[in-house]
Amino acid sequence: MRFFVLILCAFSSAIAIRTLDPLTVTLAVDLGASIGSVALLASAVALPFALAQPVLGPVGDQFGKARVLKIALWLSAVSLALGALAPDYPSLFAARMLTGLAGAGIMPVGMAMIGDLYPRGRQIAIARFVAAAITGQILGAAFAGILAEHIGWRGVMWICFAVVFSVAIGANALLPKQNEAPRTSAPGVRAALATYRRIFRNPRSWACYGSVFVVGGLTLGFLPFVAPELAARGGGGAREAGFIIAGMAAGSLMFSLFLPLLLRVASRPNLMVLGGLLAGAGFSAYALGLHWSAQACVFALVGLGFFMLHNSVQTEVAEIEPSARSSAFGMHAFSFFMGQSAGPLIWSGAIAALGTTGALVGIGAVLATTGIIAGMIFRRLPRIVSGTL
Repeated sequence: MRFFVLILCAFSSAIAIRTLDPLTVTLAVDLGASIGSVALLASAVALPFALAQPVLGPVGDQFGKARVLKIALWLSAVSLALGALAPDYPSLFAARMLTGLAGAGIMPVGMAMIGDLYPRGRQIAIARFVAAAITGQILGAAFAGILAEHIGWRGVMWICFAVVFSVAIGANALLPKQNEAPRTSAPGVRAALATYRRIFRNPRSWACYGSVFVVGGLTLGFLPFVAPELAARGGGGAREAGFIIAGMAAGSLMFSLFLPLLLRVASRPNLMVLGGLLAGAGFSAYALGLHWSAQACVFALVGLGFFMLHNSVQTEVAEIEPSARSSAFGMHAFSFFMGQSAGPLIWSGAIAALGTTGALVGIGAVLATTGIIAGMIFRRLPRIVSGTL
């Protein structure tokens, strides 16, 4: 039952964070803002999500992951209601920042709880947890584009509020009310800094956090540009953009389904290499300007490759410091969402300098190279796991 509740938490968090991605053009028209400004709503979520991680990670280790998770769910519901009521772009921007702050206490803490629950089969358990989040992305992106045509973007946000609110009630009732384990040290800034020193003493941590910064930023940073790119060439609107983004999520679900088989035939470093190559090839194929339905299939390839690499890194994170798993995942999320904060800016600059086609091919090459380098690093670095704080 606890795993099922955590699955619902991941699902609702993904809906809250990603649901506005295909509505860039709709929001720009309704709020009188530029496409570039509305695209930064993705950064408005990502930046506070990232900046809260160095704090919330140790808080979860010291005071209980379940407690942090419950508070974050209620805060996420409040942020969605404020977003639905936002009278203008600055108000919506502030509400999305609150959504990012709330999300900081859901996904990483949930993954840390999964890591505690499953000492064996951890990579598969984490993949299924992330698959729940991806299902939220599929429904959030696809249905947001469809429903916005009938109930508007505010109506979409109210539906998201109802989902998160319901999950918060369930989590409050079913997740444990006590700390998961006794504290290993007195709470405070000094204890948190000591925890992070232990984490960064492990050389694998630098490889984990560096690779997730690049891959998360470059892959997900393109999502706000899907709708404008389609509109610019007359390829469709918010509905079609939603289906394309959902294609990426569908690829990740394929990965979750076939992961047990993949682990029988390939090592974790080899999955990283293959994932980077697939994601890079997908972005290069997207540059061909295909019909939106074909682009959705291409994005499924991107999603498959992205999560093949991303999940392998997540599993490495779970093994860096078992006695401070919430802090380790918090730093992972910090790197991931700092990358997502920078992602739209990098894509905007690359498109301005190279054009859309050149940017897609160039960044695809960077992703492929990142996968190759990550696989080489994790194959060669010694596995160092400390036991206690």
